[in-house]
Amino acid sequence: MDRRAFFAALCFLIAAGIAMADDSERIEGIIMAVHQNDFVLDSDGRQIVVDMSSLGGVTAAITQGQAIAVIGGTPDGQKFIARRLEPAATGR
Repeated sequence: MDRRAFFAALCFLIAAGIAMADDSERIEGIIMAVHQNDFVLDSDGRQIVVDMSSLGGVTAAITQGQAIAVIGGTPDGQKFIARRLEPAATGR
C-alpha cells in the first residue's frame, strides 16, 4: 500500500472514531434494580434500562441505591448501551 492510501485510510479511521465519540451521552442517576446484563437507572424521574453487555464483563461492583454515571448511547432507540461506568459527579 502506498503512503497516500495508508494516510487516507488512517484519516478515515480517526474521523470515524471521533464521530463515534461524539454520539456518546452521559446520564446520571440512582440504580433502582440490578440484573445479570443490565440495570434500571432512575434519572430525574425517568426509568432507563442500561445494557452492560458491551462492557465485556469488566465492570465495577454496582448495587441498588448507588448513584452512578453511565456513558453510552441508544443506537436502537430501546436500551441505553453502556460504554463506561463512572461515579456520579453530583453525589446524589
